[in-house]
Amino acid sequence: MKRFLVVLFILSAVVGCSKNVETGVATSGQSMANSANNAARYLAYQHHIQLDTDEHKIREIFEAAQAVCREASGDFCTVLESRIETGRSSSASLKFRAKPTGIHKLIGSLSKQAKITNQSTTAEDLAAPIEDTAKKLTMLNDYRSKLEALRNRANNDVDALIKINRELSQVQTELEAATGKNAQLMQRVETQILTVSIGSVQNQGFWHPISISMSDFGNNLSQGVSIAITGIAYLLPWIFFILMFIWVSRIVWRRLKGPKNKA
Repeated sequence: MKRFLVVLFILSAVVGCSKNVETGVATSGQSMANSANNAARYLAYQHHIQLDTDEHKIREIFEAAQAVCREASGDFCTVLESRIETGRSSSASLKFRAKPTGIHKLIGSLSKQAKITNQSTTAEDLAAPIEDTAKKLTMLNDYRSKLEALRNRANNDVDALIKINRELSQVQTELEAATGKNAQLMQRVETQILTVSIGSVQNQGFWHPISISMSDFGNNLSQGVSIAITGIAYLLPWIFFILMFIWVSRIVWRRLKGPKNKA
C-alpha cells in the first residue's frame, strides 16, 4: 500500500510538471507570436520597379501613372516626385505614396503598359521608435496633468504660477513635437512608397546607337583636335630642350675626341 501511494505521488508530480512545462511553452510561444505580430504591424514598405518600353511611349506611361494615382484618392495616393527627360535618351521616374491597395493598383496598371525588368521591396521595422514615442507621449500627458493640478492649487502664489506656466509651456512644446513625430511614423507604416523608373534599353532600335554616334561625331572630332593641339603645345618645349641637349652633347663629344686624334 505504501509503495502504491509513493508511485501515485510520483506520477502526479510528473503530470504536474509536464503541465507547467506545457503552460510555460504555450505562454512563451504566445508572447513570441504577439511580438511578431507587433513587428509586422510596424513595418514601413518601399517598392521599386523598373520598366522598359519603346522610347516614344515613355511620356504616355509617365502621364498615365499619375492619372491612376489621381483616381486612387481613396487610397491617399500622392505623387512625391516626378521627373522626365527627353532627347537622345529619354527616361522618366516617379515616386508615389499610397495605401497598400493603391500601390497594388499602380503596379498592376504599369505592368499592363510596359515590361517590368526589375522589381524589389524593402521593409523597415519602426516598432521601436513608435513604442518609444508612445511612451514619451504618455509620460508627457501625465506630467502635464500633474502640472495643471498644481496650478489649480497655487491660488495667489505668483512665483509658483509663473514657474508652473513656464514648465507647462515647455511640456506643451515637447508634446506637439512628439505628436508630430508619432503621426509621421504612423503614416510611414500605414502607407507605402513606390518608386518607378521608366527607360528604353531593351527596346531601342537598331539605328539608335548609330544615330547617337553620328550626332556626336562633330563634337568628338573637335575635342580630338583640341586634345592634339594641347598635346603639341606641351611637346614643343620638350622637343626644344631635347634638340639643345643633342647639340651640346655633340659639341662636347667632338672636343673630347679632338685631342685624342691629334695624339
